[in-house]
Amino acid sequence: MALLLGVGAVIGIAVGSGVVVRLRRWALPTLLTLVSVASIGAVVAMGRRLRLSTEGLENVGQADVAGGMVGKLLLVSVIACAVALCAARLFDLNGRLAAAGRFHKRGMANPSDIAKAFMCFYVASSILPIFFGVQDYFHVRLVYPFFVYLAIFLWLPLHERDPVNVCKVMTGLIVFTSLLFAVVQPEAAIQPGYGGLIPGFNVRLLGTTTHANSLGAVTCGYILLEMAEPVRKRWMHLLLLGGAILCIILSQSKTSIIGVFAGASIIYGTRIWHFFNRKGRDYNGAGGQLLALALGVACLIIVIVAAVMMFGDGSMLRSLERKLNPRAVGDLSSGTGRLWIWAAAIDAGMQNPLFGQGADYWNLATRLRLGLSGAATAHNQYLQVFSLSGLVGLVTLLIFMGYLIRYAIRGAKASGNATIAMLVVLLLRTISETPIAPTVILAAEFFATTAYFIYIIDRGARPRRLATAGMAQLAGTMPQTALHYR
Repeated sequence: MALLLGVGAVIGIAVGSGVVVRLRRWALPTLLTLVSVASIGAVVAMGRRLRLSTEGLENVGQADVAGGMVGKLLLVSVIACAVALCAARLFDLNGRLAAAGRFHKRGMANPSDIAKAFMCFYVASSILPIFFGVQDYFHVRLVYPFFVYLAIFLWLPLHERDPVNVCKVMTGLIVFTSLLFAVVQPEAAIQPGYGGLIPGFNVRLLGTTTHANSLGAVTCGYILLEMAEPVRKRWMHLLLLGGAILCIILSQSKTSIIGVFAGASIIYGTRIWHFFNRKGRDYNGAGGQLLALALGVACLIIVIVAAVMMFGDGSMLRSLERKLNPRAVGDLSSGTGRLWIWAAAIDAGMQNPLFGQGADYWNLATRLRLGLSGAATAHNQYLQVFSLSGLVGLVTLLIFMGYLIRYAIRGAKASGNATIAMLVVLLLRTISETPIAPTVILAAEFFATTAYFIYIIDRGARPRRLATAGMAQLAGTMPQTALHYR
């Protein structure tokens, strides 16, 4: 039986690879769309029904067997598609796929450096702790996302059309299905009894995601993509942007709302700068630049004030008066509350500095033991990686982030600083969240983070002639006349 299954898998991969080569134009969109549909389908199939009781928020719905089977079938289809894409690229020995790709036609170098950096980070943070972590833990979810990410990085330079449009479809699908889900099944999409940012507004939109912060993250990514590169028709642009802004307000996600402010300030601030700079040439160039700079500083002050107001911990003294245990502070999402989580993450990483605790450290038993039952993660990207995979995972993450910063800076001019905006929002989220979670591909954070990666890499790709010139200079054979390309 095992032999038959193995032979069938090989035949299936071969047939799938052949189909991918023939339909290469749809390879990357098909994979990302499948992941989006699988994420939405898994949430809908849960049969979720949210209700506020005396014990807090409860899910009183139950998923049936058919719903669970649908979710598993969608996940299997995602894995099969990813493996087929990887195999098709592996069997492309004559380079036909690369020659027809968008990067080759644009004269851009293959972004293999940042792809290798990310895959090394994946292995260091997800695979090595299986063998060297403190906890003995293995799950198949630690392995199959490797092929999904590998397929994305392999096919990004091979895609014939602009992959940013694929990212907008991928993230927009989750945003607008969440709004639709809130209308069709409000008991499954809206969290009641939430005291959030808006006074008197005690509901929170989860939509087709597992958490409102996840919905806020993917909505933030969609808004920034639409701001950076809007659709051609203005009425459609305003309609899409208005719906997305409504979605992120209903999610009441603090970090995501601040991210939108920060990203919009950079994108529109750059446009205002260029506008007044052009106008200033006819009148007073210095005056136009000073006005644009003043607007930028005003936007930055607004972002800082908003952050202080959202994360301010005004109820902390009252919480400490009611509870003697400092770990039982009422709101772990506040600044002071997260200090306890970060301290616990540092202690966990120091117990095994090289390889960390393992992928299952932040489980319910550990959180109850630490008195942090509401902290499913370390609420900090770097401390999360350090606690799970130690210094090995943390160093590889920093190397990857270094490459990402380099690509963002390189693509800043061509994109009107949109790559910088995406990078700033991603770095902002790493302070209080864990947006880069390699082993989770069906959560909404995956789509936002992947959209940032694809946008920055595509817009910040290096021209192939520069890469060739650099290699020639390294070998000492580059003619002096080619130095001006650097």
